[in-house]
Amino acid sequence: MAKKAKRANPMSELTEFYSKVCVARSIKFVTNEASKEEINLSESDQFSHNLATILARNNEVVAVNLKILPNKCRIYISKNNKWLNKDTKYIEEIQVLMKNLSKDDPITFEQAAERKDVFALFYNVLEYCSVKLGRRLNKLKKDIKNNKHQPHIKSFLEFLESSEINVNNLDEINESSGKEISKFEYLMTTACCEYYKYNKKNKNYPQRFLGHIKKVGSYAASVMDIVNCACKDKYKIPFSCIDLRLLDPVPKNCLKNKKIRDRLNEIYGGTGGQLDRGRINHIYLHVELNILTNTDILSKEHNEFIAVSKKCCYLCESYIKFLRSKGYKITVSGGHKKLYHKWKLPDTYSSEFAKCALCDLDQIIESEIEQHTKIIAKSDSNGENADSDNPIRNHVAMKKIFSNVA
Repeated sequence: MAKKAKRANPMSELTEFYSKVCVARSIKFVTNEASKEEINLSESDQFSHNLATILARNNEVVAVNLKILPNKCRIYISKNNKWLNKDTKYIEEIQVLMKNLSKDDPITFEQAAERKDVFALFYNVLEYCSVKLGRRLNKLKKDIKNNKHQPHIKSFLEFLESSEINVNNLDEINESSGKEISKFEYLMTTACCEYYKYNKKNKNYPQRFLGHIKKVGSYAASVMDIVNCACKDKYKIPFSCIDLRLLDPVPKNCLKNKKIRDRLNEIYGGTGGQLDRGRINHIYLHVELNILTNTDILSKEHNEFIAVSKKCCYLCESYIKFLRSKGYKITVSGGHKKLYHKWKLPDTYSSEFAKCALCDLDQIIESEIEQHTKIIAKSDSNGENADSDNPIRNHVAMKKIFSNVA
């Protein structure tokens, strides 16, 4: 009588998945070119995108899902760090402004811009995002410094001068310390916002340069769009009652898995002090997947847009494609195709997705190994070409070097 085949242990499958993610990440960080597709967003989806932009500070990643309902507006916000008092206070200020604008009669953005609370919001956004804004300004200043004689840089500098920005000492202006926002940051983000709007389709300009302008100007653009949206009559009822839900990050401690810890002990004789530290061995559910799998938004009937302050990684994009294959309607703002080893599997369909993803990870690993071995083989086969013009003299010189080392 034939023996029954043993069923695969689901835990071993998940362990294999995490192991291969680490291997694939170590040999191929970027799996493909980042998507450059522009997504046409609805007004409410653009609002979500703008919120994600102004809520992401330092190196944080933020995801936002907004739903306009008949009598209220429901907003899910997820980020990859714990929510601090500073964060909640900042979000409350945005929420209060939206409610206040919804109470008044519909007004234009020009009228709203004269309000003190709107200017205060703009200032708070620049202060909250000051570190990231500073880094983006430095990249733009580097572009200007390295290409100051190029036509596109000259054009940009002329525009800055017309916006009352002194372009003669850009190199001497340091980024904000995070404590105080200067007039320079305010003028630069508004100027970049306007300049990008009129030049984003200019094919004579380097895309990298335009990208830096877009990022610096994104803060002004986001505030303008948020205020403009809140001033419209159709959003007055939803924005007067905002159901805001902040999702906590979902961590997983790998070393709590006995099999992983035992395996590390077997191979390396222990996990070491560094790995034992909680901050090191935690992996997190990425922010877009936190919203997708820990809320009630998954639907096969209507599309759900999740705005993310950073494009989705390779595994998040793969998981979203997997959900789409099951009939769920989801839209995100592109992917950057990078692999991250501190990536947590969502609980929803975890085993089924891991099984599908393992095939893709195997292909990535095998492809990279094959490419690497070809390079080595080619190098070995061309070994005779390494002979120098005077091998005897070089051999003597090498002997002297080694004798000195000895």
